[in-house]
Amino acid sequence: ASPTDLDTTTPAFFFVRWLTHLCAPAFVLLMGVGAALREQRHPGDQRQFLLTRGLWLVFLELTWVSFCWTWSPTFFHFGVLWALGGSMVLLVPFVGRSRRVAVGLAVGLTTLLAVCPVPADTLGVDGLLRPGHADVFGLTLRAPYALIPWFLVALAGWGIGPWLAGARRSRVALLGLGLLIGGLVLRALHLGDGDLWGIHGRGAWFTTLDFLSLSKYPPSPVFLMVMTGLNLVLLAGPMHGDSAVVRQLQVFGRVPLFYYLVHIPLAHILGNALSIAIYGQPSIPESAPVSIALIVGATAVVVAILTPVSRAWDRLKRQRRDLWFLRYL
Repeated sequence: ASPTDLDTTTPAFFFVRWLTHLCAPAFVLLMGVGAALREQRHPGDQRQFLLTRGLWLVFLELTWVSFCWTWSPTFFHFGVLWALGGSMVLLVPFVGRSRRVAVGLAVGLTTLLAVCPVPADTLGVDGLLRPGHADVFGLTLRAPYALIPWFLVALAGWGIGPWLAGARRSRVALLGLGLLIGGLVLRALHLGDGDLWGIHGRGAWFTTLDFLSLSKYPPSPVFLMVMTGLNLVLLAGPMHGDSAVVRQLQVFGRVPLFYYLVHIPLAHILGNALSIAIYGQPSIPESAPVSIALIVGATAVVVAILTPVSRAWDRLKRQRRDLWFLRYL
């Protein structure tokens, strides 16, 4: 079952999936922000850092992460780490360049690609602009994250990084609200997103869901405005403070790559075990009913297991700064 198929989904199933859309825009934007702030501290080796770190993330995506999604050595997944690592490599020419030009290029090219999309099957660039899938020599290549649209998000983060780090919370919240409201207005006018919405036969609730069902693959301007706006509001508000929840989120934020690399196989193993226990096979049948309680509960279990593990890894990284390879995990 698909959470975005409005003919079969439920509002709860839709929103469980919809909330996860906040992640990728935040990851990519904040990677650009972090890279910009690092350039201020270490301008001399920034190009080398972006290049080596970016290629390392791509390598991890095509090896460890790809294998952990399916337990198959012939499956290659071009996902979030591909978008992050590839964007780092593409940021190299922008080191030392104007931040305003970076923001202008990011906004301008994102708008241009939406208004004047490159035709499908354009030689050499099609796979970088939209998702793709191919079977080559017995290998399965799946690329849900098109590199160029996500790189433009990283470029925007690169451009606003120093401002975002020093801005007052009220200004960050104002920018977020502006993006959010602007995106919703464009959506209401049927602009900025190729997945058009309309009155749905299942009623007002599903018309609302159709309105909120934005294009992520590739990300549309409205998708990026709405999700980035929400992220900035959260960053300026409830995610800013000294509560126990925020402190734990900061731990995850200090070891994001470690958490990402571990949570996929952990979730996969737990899912296999549960499916064997219930259905006698390692994968849940497609005909099995969707359980929101199971989805939320499984997420809570993974987070609960990785909370102490992430804290331990964070302590190790802080205590053993002499171990250079820890910086890459």
